[in-house]
Amino acid sequence: MSQGTEAAENAVDGAEAESVAARPGFHRVVNERDGKVFEVKHKELLLMSAIQQEIDYPHNCRVGTCGTCKTKLLSGKIRPLVDFALSPLTNEELAQGYVLACQSMVNSDLRIDVSIGNHVTIPYRRVSGRVSSWRRLPGQVIDVRVRLDEPLPFMAGQYCQLAESGSFTRRNYSFYDLPPDPDGEGAEEVGFLVKYIPGGKLSGWLNEMNRTGTKMWLHGPQGRTGLEDEDSDAICIAGGTGLAPIASILADRIRRHPGTKFTVIFGVKGADDLFAREVISDLLEQAGDRIRFIEIVSDEPDGTGWEGPRGLVTDALTPDLVDDYSTKAAYVCGNLPMVEACEKKLVELGVDPEHIHADKFIPTGA
Repeated sequence: MSQGTEAAENAVDGAEAESVAARPGFHRVVNERDGKVFEVKHKELLLMSAIQQEIDYPHNCRVGTCGTCKTKLLSGKIRPLVDFALSPLTNEELAQGYVLACQSMVNSDLRIDVSIGNHVTIPYRRVSGRVSSWRRLPGQVIDVRVRLDEPLPFMAGQYCQLAESGSFTRRNYSFYDLPPDPDGEGAEEVGFLVKYIPGGKLSGWLNEMNRTGTKMWLHGPQGRTGLEDEDSDAICIAGGTGLAPIASILADRIRRHPGTKFTVIFGVKGADDLFAREVISDLLEQAGDRIRFIEIVSDEPDGTGWEGPRGLVTDALTPDLVDDYSTKAAYVCGNLPMVEACEKKLVELGVDPEHIHADKFIPTGA
C-alpha cells in the first residue's frame, strides 16, 4: 500500500469528524465546507500532504505565486514559509484569515474553509525516461519528448517537474499531449515545450544541443487547470509555451466531448516566433470547424509581410469575438502579467470568474 493510499484511508467525512483523533506526530485538519477530515504530519505543508493523500485540493503553481490554493484558516496554527503580505492574497483576504496552503507548515490541528473538488486524483510519482526526440521550434522553443521507463497517467492541463538525471535542478513543464486513457496504465511517451530563458539552468542545458538519449526524471503529475468545465464551449488563450497545457486540454475535449467548440488565441512577439501550428497541426485538422485559431503578434515590425492581427492577446478579446461570453469557460496559460490581464478582460466581457481557469507561468531564473 502506498503512503498516499494509506493516508487517504485515514480521511473521513461528515459526522465522523468530531470523533477522529490524529495519530501521534500528526494533526487533524477539518474542512468546514464539506466536513472532510484528514491528517497532516507535524510541520508538513498543508497542500503537499493533501495531494499525497489524493485529495483534490485546489492548487496550481505550488510555490506561492498563483493564489489558487488560498484557504481560510478558521482555527489552529500554521507557520508561513513566505510573507503572505507579499503574496497574491489581498489585504481583505489577509484580514479574513486566508493563507496559502502550499506555503503553510502545519503546527497544530486546523479548521479550514476551502472548496475541495471531487475529481479522481492521480498519485504523485517519480518516473524516469530518456529523451526520444528533440527539435528546435521558432521563438527559441525546444520540443522535447521523453520515452518513459514506466507508464505515467496524467489529466488534461497538468504538468510535472522535469530534471536531468543527476541534477538537482527541477523545472515545471506542462504536458502538451492528449491525456492517456483514464482506464489504462498511463502514457508511455510525453512531450514538453521548453522556452529558452537566458541564465536558466535547465532550459539553457536543453537548448545547447540535441539531448536525444539523455536520461531524465519526471515528478508528477500536478495541477488541475484543465479539470473543470469539461463539456463547455471555451475561449483558450496561450502566450508562447502556454500552448502546451492548452493543446492537452483541446485534445482531451475534442476526443471526449464532441459537441464542444473553442476559440483559441495564440500570442507571441513576432511572426518568426510562431510555432503553434508545428505542434497542433494534426489537432486543428482533426477538429475542423470546432476550433477557431487566431495568431496575434505584439512586436512585429511594419513592412515584414505579416498580415495577421497585431497587439497583445487581450486585444484579440473583442466584444464580437464570440456570441455570448457569459456562456463560455476560459483557459488562460502564460506568464503572470498576461494571465492577469486576460482574466480582467474576460470578466469585463461577461465571463463568470468561476469559469476562468488559469495556469500562470512564473520564471525561476537560474
